[in-house]
Amino acid sequence: MVPTPRNPAAVGVLHGATADDIARLANDAGLSAVVVPDGRRAPWLHELAELVVGGRLVIPRTTLASVTRDEFTDWAHTAVADAPATVARPLVHHMAEIVTRVVDAARTDHVMVRAFTEAPTRRCGFHVDTVPPQSSTVGAVRVYNGPTTEYVACEDVRGMDEFYAYLARRERLSRQAEREGRGGGAALDELCAMDDSPSFLRRGAVVRRVPADATVFFRHLDVRRHWSPHPVTDVWIHRSPMIGRPRLVLNVSPYRAVPAHSGRG
Repeated sequence: MVPTPRNPAAVGVLHGATADDIARLANDAGLSAVVVPDGRRAPWLHELAELVVGGRLVIPRTTLASVTRDEFTDWAHTAVADAPATVARPLVHHMAEIVTRVVDAARTDHVMVRAFTEAPTRRCGFHVDTVPPQSSTVGAVRVYNGPTTEYVACEDVRGMDEFYAYLARRERLSRQAEREGRGGGAALDELCAMDDSPSFLRRGAVVRRVPADATVFFRHLDVRRHWSPHPVTDVWIHRSPMIGRPRLVLNVSPYRAVPAHSGRG
């Protein structure tokens, strides 16, 4: 199944631009994601793409399990210290703004951050993101260059039972394909077939792609509900592209909720 280059309106996905749009994720049961474009493309993004693709900006796959905005910013300054200041300064500012928006929308003071520069592989097929029990559920993903995140509309999903059956099978095949090695084998062949024609989608469904230069704020799932037949709109089903050049990816998840008596509005 080839992703459509255009994104027709999708139930559960809002193309918005304001903090109010993002805040709706916490209260609107029919909304699973908000796509927020940057607007006019900033010149530093062109230079960033050249650095990442050329291997001159490398961030090993990193997970910051629980950090505040300031702690993340300190880490980011170090992670991009070798990049030109014309890229490093606006990049750190932009990433910190995404963290801030998650902190504000999720009413949380800590987040988990994953960041890396890698070429896409079949490692990350369609999935949903989860959070620890009783955590807030609004997080974000940003792809800074190259092929962007692919997703499916809620109305195109046959049901969560069908999706989780697909996911369980794909995870088993992925582990088997890894054991078979780079030469490939029956597991890899079946894995490719599953990725090309996901069985949990309705007939005629298309795989959509996030526009370039956009951040997606999306609903995460309490891990205790993973594998259960919850409403499709409780999650954003998405995946990385299967092939492409190295990309810089930032993923931000809420770590825990701020207590009601904390005074945060």
